[in-house]
Amino acid sequence: MADKQHTQTHPKFTWRFLALSALGRNIIHINATTEHEARELSPAGCVMVFAGRLPVQEVRYG
Repeated sequence: MADKQHTQTHPKFTWRFLALSALGRNIIHINATTEHEARELSPAGCVMVFAGRLPVQEVRYG
């Protein structure tokens, strides 16, 4: 069987979370492909509450 190359790109999103910790709360934004990936990139010691997913706006210069 021929080996197929995967050429589809996965879009990135801006994931918005409410980060709760002993020091207080913050709204943070993380650019990632999936919510799971965004949670892995979140600050340690925070409880992350999902607040939204936004498309990443790419800037093109021409």
